[in-house]
Amino acid sequence: MAIRKTILFLLILLNVNFCEKIDKGDDPEYEKRLKETLSRYKSNIKDDYTISETSNTKEEAIKKYLEAVQRNEPDRFIFSKEEYFNIFLPNTLGMETLTSKMPEKEAWELTDIRRRAALSRIQDIFKAYPGKSFTITKLTWRDDPKIMNAITGYRVGTLEIKIGNHTHTIEEIRLIVGHKGKYKVCVIGT
Repeated sequence: MAIRKTILFLLILLNVNFCEKIDKGDDPEYEKRLKETLSRYKSNIKDDYTISETSNTKEEAIKKYLEAVQRNEPDRFIFSKEEYFNIFLPNTLGMETLTSKMPEKEAWELTDIRRRAALSRIQDIFKAYPGKSFTITKLTWRDDPKIMNAITGYRVGTLEIKIGNHTHTIEEIRLIVGHKGKYKVCVIGT
C-alpha cells in the first residue's frame, strides 16, 4: 500500500509540474502546436467512425477489457492512441476535459501516465489470484450519458469484481464510449 501511495504522489507531482510548464509558456511553439492540434481535431469530427474490438453492451465492454488485462493483453478492448486522438478528443472539443485543450504530445503524455498507473492497480488485483476467474458483482453508472457529437460517454460509478471469496472495487475504469450501438472502454485513470 505504501508503494501505491508513493507512486500516486509521484504521478500527482508529475501532473502538477507538467501543468505548471504549460501555464508558464516555457515552450514558445506551444500555442502554434495547440492550434494545429485543435484544427486536426475539428477535421476529425464525423458522424460515423470505425472503432476496433467493440462490444454489444457497456457491461460487456468492461468485462472484455478486464479479461484482456487478466490475460496480460492490456492494449485490447480499450481505445488505442489513434482512436483516442481521432475519435475521442475531437468529439470532446468545447467540453471541459483536461486533454482536449493540449497539444497532442502533452495530451498523450498525461493520458499515458494515468493509463499506466490505473493499469498497474488493476493488474495487481489479478496477480494476487493467478489463473482464477472473476465475476462482476456490482456495476453502476454515474449521471446521465454524456452526448459528445457522434459518440456517447458513460461514466462508471461503482465496479466490483469477485475472485474466489474476495471482492475488489475497481475505480480505475472511468469512461465507456458508445457509438452506433457498440461500446468500448475509453478512459482509465487513477
